[in-house]
Amino acid sequence: MKNVLLSIFCLAVLSCTSRTISENEKAVVLKELKCISEIDQKYAGIPPKELFEKYGEEKGWQVFISKRDSVGDDNQQRIKKLYDRYGYLGFDKVGSSEADFWISIQHADDDVEFQKKMLKALRKEIRRNNAPKLHYAMLEDRIAINTNQKQRFGSQVAYNQLGQAVPKNGLIDSAHIEQLRKQYDMPSFKKYYNDMTIMHYEMNKENLNKKGIHEPQLYK
Repeated sequence: MKNVLLSIFCLAVLSCTSRTISENEKAVVLKELKCISEIDQKYAGIPPKELFEKYGEEKGWQVFISKRDSVGDDNQQRIKKLYDRYGYLGFDKVGSSEADFWISIQHADDDVEFQKKMLKALRKEIRRNNAPKLHYAMLEDRIAINTNQKQRFGSQVAYNQLGQAVPKNGLIDSAHIEQLRKQYDMPSFKKYYNDMTIMHYEMNKENLNKKGIHEPQLYK
């Protein structure tokens, strides 16, 4: 019985130890998170022109997506190792670099169970004011989209024929969306969707111009 209790105690100590971070470790972790974030953002948008020039548009997209999936999988494995060792890396452990930890979780669309696990962990951090409410809202919406459900916060967008941003899969409660977004430190629904519409227009100006759309179709 004593041996069993000792084993349980040791496991508890190890568990607690694995969730602390020394100053020396912190420097290494911050460097790792910066690398993860930079790689993620490199493949978060559209392929560079050089890729289209080299392979053509269709092949260029294929090469880009293949590489994006590969680096995404690698980033997820690195994030999982950090989580297993230190727990959720919130403000108390890595400061503003919490965003660099969160971003690969947000983009882990091929592992929804992992996203769900991190959402539960993030919920606890939000209660402690140890992570941005915005990140919780965006991850919840991402999971909703990945499981073919409507969103609560409207952070995930699609685009209609006019190039306007629209809530992907629709909203659970459109009547109270502004109040809800405000509670989670999100910009107003109208501002966010107009900003996304402008960005989409700038990235797809040539194709939209061919359709007779020569300026972003903003919400009034």
